Amino acid sequence: MKKYSILFVNLCLVLALGSCSSDDYTRALPSGSTALMYVEGSKSVAEALQKQLPVDGIGDMGLDFSQKIYFFELADGNAGMCVRVGDAGLVEKTLAKLAENDFCKEVSEVGGLQTAVLNKSWVAAYDDNAFLVMFSVQPTEINPTKSRLVRFLKQNGECSEKFARLFEKLHSMKTPAAIVGRGQTLLKTSNLDLPQGVEPSQVLEAVGITVEKGVVYAKSNRFSFDEKTENALKNYERILRPIQGNYAWNFSSEMLFCVAMNVDGNQFLPMIQNEELLKPLLASSNAVIDMNNIIKSINGDVALMFSTDFLSSEGQFSIIAELSHSQWLADVGYWKTSIPKGGEIKDWGKNAYCYTDGKTPFYFGVAETSSSPKQHFFCGNTSEVAQSPLQPANRPVSPDVVETLKGSHFAVVMNMKKNSGIAGMAMMQMLQPFLGETNTFVYLIES
Repeated sequence: MKKYSILFVNLCLVLALGSCSSDDYTRALPSGSTALMYVEGSKSVAEALQKQLPVDGIGDMGLDFSQKIYFFELADGNAGMCVRVGDAGLVEKTLAKLAENDFCKEVSEVGGLQTAVLNKSWVAAYDDNAFLVMFSVQPTEINPTKSRLVRFLKQNGECSEKFARLFEKLHSMKTPAAIVGRGQTLLKTSNLDLPQGVEPSQVLEAVGITVEKGVVYAKSNRFSFDEKTENALKNYERILRPIQGNYAWNFSSEMLFCVAMNVDGNQFLPMIQNEELLKPLLASSNAVIDMNNIIKSINGDVALMFSTDFLSSEGQFSIIAELSHSQWLADVGYWKTSIPKGGEIKDWGKNAYCYTDGKTPFYFGVAETSSSPKQHFFCGNTSEVAQSPLQPANRPVSPDVVETLKGSHFAVVMNMKKNSGIAGMAMMQMLQPFLGETNTFVYLIES
């Protein structure tokens, strides 16, 4: 599970595919793959990958990087890559050069094909058509993985109906990189963006990836081969409605990441109440203020913004949401008198309050913004950050990103330079050879 999370969260970093194509090298793709990815090949991709190797001026490696480079993930969470072989003799010579620098070890013949271990934990095997690599292999699994890759290289191209449909879906996409696989969104932490009662394993995503002006755009269309699930996804659009972009200019380019959606709180509340990760948070909030009523008063765009250290004790967050009404303000007086022992709600400003238990402050209130006459709920865990969404960001995300958010049903904008965790650095390291230097990652659910 940990391996799966790292590879899939980091932008689907390494996903899987199989082979049902007439193209010889794609026949080696594991037909039991559960997720598929391709990156369009190019000379720049070949040069970028060569820079990752410990040998200068290695030249033609015998691999044809002018063709699509595929990544695959198997049902057990293992993931790998498939590249077309241009000259098997040159591949052998390349591995020999890499062996001189200890980047390549345990070269051996298995089932009549050449295998090797690269970079200590990457197991490789190849024939005249395809070069396969399986990533992050444990030492005890190296020999079984070699045999497994040889079986993939010798398979006859037959595959399951489900895999054939995945492969067909992948190749219907026309972006420089694309992924088709199990849903769960690229930054998945919950099922909040899925219809209630839907089995996540039945939801798939077709994600087209492009890079424009240093921004990676991952645009997802969710679907299912199960008719009932497919209908539920279509009906769900009335809950996760198209984002209007009213808060996009409040998204600071200096934040770790921002999340946007557009909801009717009356429909959105049951989703939160049934989300296991959010139940404890909602329960603790309702013990202090009537968060249920606050959520039900939301009707429109919602934005959540998180700082770079939001997971730490000093992490900061803010939320802003359009309201249909603020009638619950009349209950604040009651909340002040009924608050649990040790806690206190103080006046903070006009229609604004601060709760504290001596350790954890929470600022919240209702206000108008400089750009909209509507009422807005705002909150945060410091006074400064709570008020920050009420004004345009000093350094907002680019106008191109703002326009792209509009009309999508769910959006995440991540600062890849600020994020030093798994979802940032690992993502950049994996994507850079294929997509170039990137600063921002934008994930969108389009339907």
